[in-house]
Amino acid sequence: MIAPSLEGLSVTVPAPEPITARRVQERFQELARAHASERMRPRTEGLAWGDEVLVDIAGYSNGRLIPFSVRTDVWLPLAPDPLLPGLYEQWVGHLPGESVLVDIVLGENYPIEALRGQPARFALLIQAAREVKYPDPTNPEFLEALGRGATLEEVMRGVARELQQEAARARFLEGQQRVLEEVAARTQVDIPEELVDEEIRLRWGASEGRSVTKLKFSNKHQEESLQTWLADERTRAEARQRLRISLALGAICKRDGLILTPAKVLEVIQAESTAAGVPLEQATAVFASEPQQHVRITQAAWHLLAVDHVMSKAQVHGAGT
Repeated sequence: MIAPSLEGLSVTVPAPEPITARRVQERFQELARAHASERMRPRTEGLAWGDEVLVDIAGYSNGRLIPFSVRTDVWLPLAPDPLLPGLYEQWVGHLPGESVLVDIVLGENYPIEALRGQPARFALLIQAAREVKYPDPTNPEFLEALGRGATLEEVMRGVARELQQEAARARFLEGQQRVLEEVAARTQVDIPEELVDEEIRLRWGASEGRSVTKLKFSNKHQEESLQTWLADERTRAEARQRLRISLALGAICKRDGLILTPAKVLEVIQAESTAAGVPLEQATAVFASEPQQHVRITQAAWHLLAVDHVMSKAQVHGAGT
């Protein structure tokens, strides 16, 4: 294939959403969660609103598995979800260890358009539940532990600043994604459907495929789970776009004579060691000794090198500027 031109590469990123008081409060709650007390509920004590529940869960609609609904060993909060109205509300009162069937109607904004407003049944195994009590938000010791100010007002201002920094980072990443999408649009290449299928199979196998295996679904139902992914148009479009971008970046590397340096590989290893919370020396040793990890990290480094090169040729504008 011919590498796409990078001449005149320019995109515009929409203005960010304003940081609302509600979003600041939500982030404050997320930070406070690390300082909350927990009490595991015994198997004789029913779940209560606000609990966190460890479940295996799978959803069905019109007699078929709902794509992406199968999850295992996941902690979920008992809190409202507009996409799944009534789902978590019906868990209240059930006991840890119970298997439960819950019938709801999927929300009008459900991500899969064909399922919006459709009846659905969720089967779940409640493995465990914990009651969570948050600290007094005005407690000086709690505020000191957060490390963002001596008073609640100072902490809230600090949280708002962090959200603004995150929004700036998210805007940068959105600009990068829009540049890559423009590069993909300039790429003349046919993506075989078999390649799209394989990309989806890999994603499924690393996520829902593991869950249906753990839950000991029959081969028939495991295949049904996979087929829901393969048939989902949004999933296919996203897989096709990932492949197009990957092929475009590979062709650009070859055309522009990019060379992968040890420094770029180390950058990937450092990022992964930080994310995993392991020493850099340990991550480096894994890279050197395990062939599969060596290949994976090298591929990630090539991708990062190519993206950096493309971004150096692109202009990213903010809306209204």
